[in-house]
Amino acid sequence: MALITTLTLTGCGLSSSGDQEAATDDITLRVGMGVDVQSLDPPNFSLAADFTRLDLLYDRLIELGEDGSPQPSLATSWEQNSDTEWTFELREGVKFTDGTDFNAEAVKKSLERAAKSAQGSGYLGVIEEVEVVGDYEVKLHLSEPFSGLLNNLSVPVSGIVSPKAIDEDEEGLGSNPVGTGPYTLESWDPDELMVLKRNEDYWGEKPTVSTLEISIIPEASTRFSALQAGDVDVIENPPPSELDFMRESDALTELIEPKAQPVFLGFELEEIPDVDVRRAIAMAIDKEAIVEDVLEGVGDVANQGLVPPALVTQEDDPINIDYDPEEAKKLLKEAGVDEVTFDLVLPSSYYLKDEEVAQVIKSQLEEVGVTANLVVQESGTWFTSLLEHETQMYWLGWGMTAGDPADMLKRVFHSEAVNNMSGYSGADEEIEELAVLPVKSEEREATINEIQRRIVEEDVVVVPIYYSTNFYATSSSVEGFHTTRSTLWDLTEVTLKQ
Repeated sequence: MALITTLTLTGCGLSSSGDQEAATDDITLRVGMGVDVQSLDPPNFSLAADFTRLDLLYDRLIELGEDGSPQPSLATSWEQNSDTEWTFELREGVKFTDGTDFNAEAVKKSLERAAKSAQGSGYLGVIEEVEVVGDYEVKLHLSEPFSGLLNNLSVPVSGIVSPKAIDEDEEGLGSNPVGTGPYTLESWDPDELMVLKRNEDYWGEKPTVSTLEISIIPEASTRFSALQAGDVDVIENPPPSELDFMRESDALTELIEPKAQPVFLGFELEEIPDVDVRRAIAMAIDKEAIVEDVLEGVGDVANQGLVPPALVTQEDDPINIDYDPEEAKKLLKEAGVDEVTFDLVLPSSYYLKDEEVAQVIKSQLEEVGVTANLVVQESGTWFTSLLEHETQMYWLGWGMTAGDPADMLKRVFHSEAVNNMSGYSGADEEIEELAVLPVKSEEREATINEIQRRIVEEDVVVVPIYYSTNFYATSSSVEGFHTTRSTLWDLTEVTLKQ
């Protein structure tokens, strides 16, 4: 008889106390990923890859349920006192992995620190003060009303860090994480292997898997070979060309699940200031051909702007610039541009078949007289190039980890946003209005679509190409592995047959 064991990692399976008996199974789950993390310090993350690991090491005050609604985690309850004040009751009996007690002072230190950080401020900058009311009660005072607060408190950047670790070695937190999560860092050889060990003192339901080995294998074909050879149990972004093989195989299983992430071609507006040139480039790109021929159907054509259909009510008219290479040539001619050359900066092996997609875009642009020089960079270097505006065109995907489209619009397209890679400032007023409109209200969704239409169709700041999926392959011994729309792993129901 096969032995079935269960792995529980995230807040979806939390218990009401820390009295759970420690799991005794000695099981290792081996995962192959394309890129490594940049930092294990929550407010200093760089890439979405950081979030998957941070989610295993740190808890937040709030988790999002499968329906996207806020659920208790380190906070057991909360109440909105006014437009700019919230009270949170905190869980008692929780300890950080360095033995420090979790309490209100820890929440104050972590959230105020994150609110002032370059990346964390995009999520939590509205927090003006965290007031300690009691040992296990805090009040959050906001600088302005913000309807997305609960969603943003659920993202890994809001992970609560040991105050002792912050005081003693704040600079070292990037490689020496100290949280309250279900796992601790055992070892990390950057760009090679990260080993996480079960936190035997975890306050919630403990994972049965005792060890997680996360190997960095940049090439999709090499990851797939490692899975076939039994060197790993799970891989991200297997080659789409292997889908039929996986579906016919008794040894492998594919997983394709929705993901709240648009992938788009962006423009640095100072480098390409003529909107007609940008519009011509958008018209030259055949998005359907990219999804069908390059991604082989693993993804959906982005015909509704930047926000995937699952997250906002779609309008009858697409938010899109249609493929029309002849009109693109006409626009370029009217703009006085017969031939033009731009650099397109993209990461190596970060998104699904990113270099292959870029090659197709390059070919499509050449047909209308635009030359795209592909500049392929290591993921950390690529993201820095974007942040420092060292691009003309760039390739980027943006996962909506908070489950709120308004968060993405604010963090990527507001003029004061750190991640405003294009230098855009044409929708600030409308983006700011989203902060006071009730989440999921008709008025808020209509405003989101209005902003999208301006960014995509009128000002042509970016060209959404496709909505990506969470795409994984597992060995047949792995059951129950799935992901969330926010790009995190949900491993609460994973079982390993041995």
